[in-house]
Amino acid sequence: PDVISGDMESAMAVELNPWVEYEFRVVATNKIGTGDPSAPSRVIRTNEAVPKTPPANVSGRSGRRHELVIAWEPVSEEFQNGEGFGYIVAFRPNGTRGWKEKMVTSSDASKFIYRDESVPPLTPFEVKVGVYNNKGDGPFSPIMVICSAE
Repeated sequence: PDVISGDMESAMAVELNPWVEYEFRVVATNKIGTGDPSAPSRVIRTNEAVPKTPPANVSGRSGRRHELVIAWEPVSEEFQNGEGFGYIVAFRPNGTRGWKEKMVTSSDASKFIYRDESVPPLTPFEVKVGVYNNKGDGPFSPIMVICSAE
């Protein structure tokens, strides 16, 4: 809370991000002015949670013949919400059923390359990229249509 009355001995911080380290300070204010902040509290890490933020800007990139190159902006560490963070890359030829899913275990990854000699150049694919961590699977990005390399 922004303001706590002078007779309170505690307050609850809400809407903190999961799996983030926080330090807290207290500043006293009255009619005369504002005092110096307290020393920082010990570092407190919030609990892990399933990720809630999918990668942004999913798109296609140029590649070699018979490749589908799927790229995205990595999710920043503050939104990974726990250990074991990675990506689920799902794709299928446009208009077909059933997604192929591949796990990308690096939290820093920003692309995935699918190679298949039977895929003709400029074949349209529906693609989406999801997130996961040790707590479970999070959401997928919106579906984008990208084409295999020429």
